Amino acid sequence: MAAVGVAPPLIALGPAGWVALGVLGIVSVGVTAVSIYNASKEADETLSNEEPGCTENCPEKGEKDSDLTGEKPKDYPKNPDNLLDDGYEETTHPEAGKHGVRRFKNPKTGDEVEFHKGKTGASGWEGEDHWHRFNPNKSGKEDAMLDENGQPVRKGSNPSHLEPK
Repeated sequence: MAAVGVAPPLIALGPAGWVALGVLGIVSVGVTAVSIYNASKEADETLSNEEPGCTENCPEKGEKDSDLTGEKPKDYPKNPDNLLDDGYEETTHPEAGKHGVRRFKNPKTGDEVEFHKGKTGASGWEGEDHWHRFNPNKSGKEDAMLDENGQPVRKGSNPSHLEPK
Protein backbone atom coordinates (compact mmCIF):
# COMPACT_ATOMS: atom_id res chain seq x y z
CA MET A 1 0.00 0.00 0.00
CA ALA A 2 2.93 2.35 0.61
CA ALA A 3 3.78 2.12 -3.09
CA VAL A 4 0.49 3.80 -4.06
CA GLY A 5 1.48 7.16 -2.52
CA VAL A 6 4.94 7.21 -4.09
CA ALA A 7 3.97 5.82 -7.49
CA PRO A 8 3.28 9.11 -9.36
CA PRO A 9 6.63 10.76 -8.45
CA LEU A 10 8.56 7.59 -9.29
CA ILE A 11 6.78 7.18 -12.62
CA ALA A 12 7.59 10.80 -13.44
CA LEU A 13 11.31 10.05 -12.99
CA GLY A 14 11.28 7.79 -16.04
CA PRO A 15 12.98 4.39 -16.33
CA ALA A 16 14.98 4.74 -13.09
CA GLY A 17 11.74 5.54 -11.21
CA TRP A 18 9.97 2.64 -12.84
CA VAL A 19 12.66 0.26 -11.61
CA ALA A 20 12.47 1.77 -8.12
CA LEU A 21 8.67 1.37 -8.13
CA GLY A 22 8.99 -2.26 -9.23
CA VAL A 23 11.50 -3.00 -6.46
CA LEU A 24 9.25 -1.28 -3.91
CA GLY A 25 6.31 -3.41 -5.09
CA ILE A 26 8.31 -6.64 -4.85
CA VAL A 27 9.53 -5.75 -1.35
CA SER A 28 5.95 -4.97 -0.24
CA VAL A 29 4.71 -8.33 -1.52
CA GLY A 30 7.63 -10.10 0.15
CA VAL A 31 7.02 -8.44 3.51
CA THR A 32 3.32 -9.35 3.32
CA ALA A 33 4.13 -12.97 2.44
CA VAL A 34 6.59 -13.27 5.33
CA SER A 35 3.99 -11.79 7.73
CA ILE A 36 1.38 -14.32 6.60
CA TYR A 37 3.88 -17.18 6.88
CA ASN A 38 4.90 -16.14 10.40
CA ALA A 39 1.26 -15.81 11.52
CA SER A 40 0.52 -19.29 10.15
CA LYS A 41 3.59 -20.76 11.84
CA GLU A 42 2.65 -19.09 15.15
CA ALA A 43 -0.90 -20.48 14.90
CA ASP A 44 0.48 -23.99 14.31
CA GLU A 45 2.67 -23.69 17.40
CA THR A 46 -0.02 -22.08 19.56
CA LEU A 47 -3.06 -24.19 18.66
CA SER A 48 -2.70 -27.69 20.03
CA ASN A 49 -3.94 -30.84 18.34
CA GLU A 50 -4.20 -32.51 21.73
CA GLU A 51 -7.60 -33.36 23.08
CA PRO A 52 -8.47 -30.92 25.87
CA GLY A 53 -9.00 -31.93 29.47
CA CYS A 54 -12.44 -31.26 30.82
CA THR A 55 -11.20 -28.25 32.74
CA GLU A 56 -11.17 -26.48 29.38
CA ASN A 57 -14.60 -25.36 28.19
CA CYS A 58 -16.77 -28.13 29.59
CA PRO A 59 -20.45 -27.26 29.32
CA GLU A 60 -22.77 -27.49 32.28
CA LYS A 61 -24.33 -30.90 32.70
CA GLY A 62 -27.69 -31.06 30.95
CA GLU A 63 -26.94 -28.47 28.23
CA LYS A 64 -28.08 -29.71 24.84
CA ASP A 65 -25.85 -29.23 21.78
CA SER A 66 -27.70 -31.56 19.43
CA ASP A 67 -30.42 -34.16 19.34
CA LEU A 68 -29.29 -37.71 19.94
CA THR A 69 -30.35 -40.60 17.75
CA GLY A 70 -32.39 -43.47 19.17
CA GLU A 71 -29.57 -46.05 19.13
CA LYS A 72 -28.75 -48.07 22.24
CA PRO A 73 -26.04 -46.32 24.29
CA LYS A 74 -22.69 -47.99 25.03
CA ASP A 75 -22.09 -48.47 28.76
CA TYR A 76 -18.88 -47.19 30.35
CA PRO A 77 -17.96 -48.51 33.80
CA LYS A 78 -17.82 -46.42 36.96
CA ASN A 79 -14.41 -47.97 37.63
CA PRO A 80 -12.11 -47.42 34.62
CA ASP A 81 -10.02 -50.46 35.61
CA ASN A 82 -12.96 -52.61 34.48
CA LEU A 83 -12.09 -51.76 30.85
CA LEU A 84 -8.87 -53.73 31.26
CA ASP A 85 -11.01 -56.87 31.67
CA ASP A 86 -12.70 -56.03 28.33
CA GLY A 87 -9.43 -56.13 26.38
CA TYR A 88 -8.55 -52.45 26.59
CA GLU A 89 -4.99 -51.32 27.27
CA GLU A 90 -4.24 -48.25 29.34
CA THR A 91 -2.38 -45.56 27.36
CA THR A 92 -2.58 -42.79 29.96
CA HIS A 93 0.04 -40.03 29.73
CA PRO A 94 1.76 -39.70 33.14
CA GLU A 95 0.96 -35.97 33.45
CA ALA A 96 -2.70 -36.50 32.56
CA GLY A 97 -2.92 -39.31 35.11
CA LYS A 98 -1.85 -36.90 37.85
CA HIS A 99 -4.96 -34.85 37.04
CA GLY A 100 -7.44 -37.72 37.08
CA VAL A 101 -7.50 -38.31 33.31
CA ARG A 102 -6.96 -41.87 32.07
CA ARG A 103 -6.93 -43.07 28.45
CA PHE A 104 -7.66 -46.56 27.16
CA LYS A 105 -7.50 -48.18 23.73
CA ASN A 106 -8.83 -51.51 22.52
CA PRO A 107 -6.12 -52.87 20.19
CA LYS A 108 -8.57 -55.23 18.46
CA THR A 109 -11.31 -52.68 17.68
CA GLY A 110 -9.32 -49.42 17.75
CA ASP A 111 -11.89 -47.93 20.16
CA GLU A 112 -10.26 -45.20 22.25
CA VAL A 113 -11.81 -43.65 25.33
CA GLU A 114 -10.78 -41.29 28.09
CA PHE A 115 -11.98 -41.23 31.70
CA HIS A 116 -12.13 -37.95 33.64
CA LYS A 117 -12.35 -38.22 37.43
CA GLY A 118 -14.74 -35.59 38.85
CA LYS A 119 -13.19 -32.90 41.02
CA THR A 120 -14.72 -32.44 44.47
CA GLY A 121 -16.59 -29.13 44.67
CA ALA A 122 -16.48 -28.45 40.92
CA SER A 123 -19.71 -27.80 39.05
CA GLY A 124 -21.07 -29.40 35.89
CA TRP A 125 -19.16 -32.18 34.19
CA GLU A 126 -15.90 -31.08 35.81
CA GLY A 127 -17.32 -32.23 39.15
CA GLU A 128 -18.55 -35.60 37.89
CA ASP A 129 -16.81 -38.76 36.72
CA HIS A 130 -17.34 -39.10 32.97
CA TRP A 131 -15.96 -40.58 29.77
CA HIS A 132 -15.08 -39.26 26.30
CA ARG A 133 -14.97 -41.53 23.24
CA PHE A 134 -12.76 -40.48 20.32
CA ASN A 135 -14.01 -40.62 16.74
CA PRO A 136 -11.49 -42.67 14.73
CA ASN A 137 -12.80 -41.02 11.53
CA LYS A 138 -12.66 -37.40 12.71
CA SER A 139 -12.01 -34.65 10.22
CA GLY A 140 -11.63 -31.85 12.78
CA LYS A 141 -12.97 -30.50 16.08
CA GLU A 142 -16.59 -30.59 14.90
CA ASP A 143 -16.66 -34.40 14.73
CA ALA A 144 -13.71 -35.33 16.99
CA MET A 145 -15.78 -37.20 19.58
CA LEU A 146 -18.62 -39.73 19.62
CA ASP A 147 -21.81 -39.39 21.66
CA GLU A 148 -23.39 -42.23 23.64
CA ASN A 149 -24.92 -43.57 20.41
CA GLY A 150 -21.66 -43.56 18.47
CA GLN A 151 -22.62 -40.48 16.45
CA PRO A 152 -19.94 -37.83 15.72
CA VAL A 153 -20.17 -34.69 17.88
CA ARG A 154 -18.09 -31.59 18.54
CA LYS A 155 -15.16 -31.83 20.94
CA GLY A 156 -16.17 -30.31 24.29
CA SER A 157 -19.89 -30.53 23.53
CA ASN A 158 -22.34 -31.81 26.12
CA PRO A 159 -23.10 -35.03 24.16
CA SER A 160 -19.36 -35.82 24.09
CA HIS A 161 -19.53 -36.35 27.88
CA LEU A 162 -20.59 -39.92 28.65
CA GLU A 163 -21.87 -40.93 32.08
CA PRO A 164 -20.55 -44.12 33.70
CA LYS A 165 -23.18 -46.85 34.11
